Amino acid sequence: MILGTETERKFLVRDGWPRDAPGHYIRQGYLPSAPGITLRVRWTEKLGTITVKTPVFAGTRWEAECSIPPDTAAQLLTTCPNRPVEKVRHVWIVGDLSWEIDEFKGRHTGLVVAEVELLHPWQDIVLPTWVGEEVTHVRAFHNSVITKTESFHDVLALWRQALIKENKHIKCRNALDVQSIDERYQRMLGMLESHSHNNGPL
Repeated sequence: MILGTETERKFLVRDGWPRDAPGHYIRQGYLPSAPGITLRVRWTEKLGTITVKTPVFAGTRWEAECSIPPDTAAQLLTTCPNRPVEKVRHVWIVGDLSWEIDEFKGRHTGLVVAEVELLHPWQDIVLPTWVGEEVTHVRAFHNSVITKTESFHDVLALWRQALIKENKHIKCRNALDVQSIDERYQRMLGMLESHSHNNGPL
């Protein structure tokens, strides 16, 4: 078993990302767990894992991971309440940082996100040109939430709804604020649709 902390930042990916980066196919789903805790099952051709993650506090969370046979992982995925997500994870090294680029497949084809693991939450990093809007704290882009959706359109719709709700809680907003959110939504939608045209089935 591996026990440790995790500090990551997550971003949407623009066109021009390194599609030729080495990658491997992943299927992952989530089992029922206590509130705030995620219990992830991941399958790859050579390895299966079960990972328990705590909520994020000050940019960091604890996680414990245990290796299991791929066949066992495949069986556990059939018991998940929501359909697993499918993706190819590419790894791209930029300086001292390892970027994990998740190219979603199946029903979420078109969604591409990148994660980078940091030493601490305040670490300064230089973003590659293909890195887009940060979505680290956007629940709609958490894999456990993505499993509950049917397409990247659903993911973006959740993001838009959450952003409008958040803005209403902060202070009274006018029509221009919703217009600004919708403009961001349309830009993101166009970017993901561009990915979907270039991102065929595995």
